Amino acid sequence: MRTFNKYYFFLVFTTFIWGINFHITQVALRYTSAMLTGTYRYTLGAILLVLIMYLKKPTKKDIKDAILKWKSIVFVGVVGAFVYNILFLEGMKYTSAFNGVLIIGLTPLNTALISIPMLGLRLSIRQIVAMLFGFLGILFVLSKGDISVITNLSFSKGDIYILCANLSFSFGNVYIKKYLGGFAPLWLTTLVTVVACICFIGFSVFFEDFIMPTDYEYLGALFFMGALSTALCGAFWFVSIKEIGAETSALFMNLVPVFGASASFILGEKIVTPQLFGGLLVIIGLLINSVKIKSKKAVLEH
Repeated sequence: MRTFNKYYFFLVFTTFIWGINFHITQVALRYTSAMLTGTYRYTLGAILLVLIMYLKKPTKKDIKDAILKWKSIVFVGVVGAFVYNILFLEGMKYTSAFNGVLIIGLTPLNTALISIPMLGLRLSIRQIVAMLFGFLGILFVLSKGDISVITNLSFSKGDIYILCANLSFSFGNVYIKKYLGGFAPLWLTTLVTVVACICFIGFSVFFEDFIMPTDYEYLGALFFMGALSTALCGAFWFVSIKEIGAETSALFMNLVPVFGASASFILGEKIVTPQLFGGLLVIIGLLINSVKIKSKKAVLEH
């Protein structure tokens, strides 16, 4: 039980950092373009992870696995990290933050649907109810309980980009569970991040003018995105997928907008009661899926 709870902590911490990361990214984007910001973020993350692996020393098995499955590692780095970020950043140019986060809230559903053919997953009633609670909670958090915000939703090509980004992220998670589950999570995180970093640098060389602001605000935001959001949380996310599954891990993505709204409160934005209710629904959804209820027979035997 103690070990199992550790992975729940990893997921909560990761989604907390990713929720705040929306605001931190806005700070960084005041200084550099979205693509250049992503390049610096993944470069820093890759450097830190490589340094850690240099000190930790990958085992012979780690190296052998990487050689045998290098195509799968490159695939995840390109599809699950680089393409996801490209589509997401491009999508945010043409849509609202509300629509963007709402579509990201489809992660548990998309992950579960992809898991059905790839992993042979059968959705239980409990999982379906948990997803429903989570998505309803996101609606309350983002709309602040104002139904007109939801009924007046309009969709643009930016939403299509973000939906494709979400599908890319979800597919990458399931792919890792099926084909790369035997990898040490930190080793896998390092390899995938390096692949994404190479892609970002290659893209930026052709389409960006390299500038490096030296403002403390920008450097602090860059450290947060590279060291915490990319390196540390990437490792936490991968180890959670390996241990408790892609579909369960994906449910915790519902906490991202909840933590994002909490960060908005710290920055001065008022949180209203419907948002608190929405956060409660998200938590209930997680509990429905995560808490194991002992059967009557098991209780009697115990």
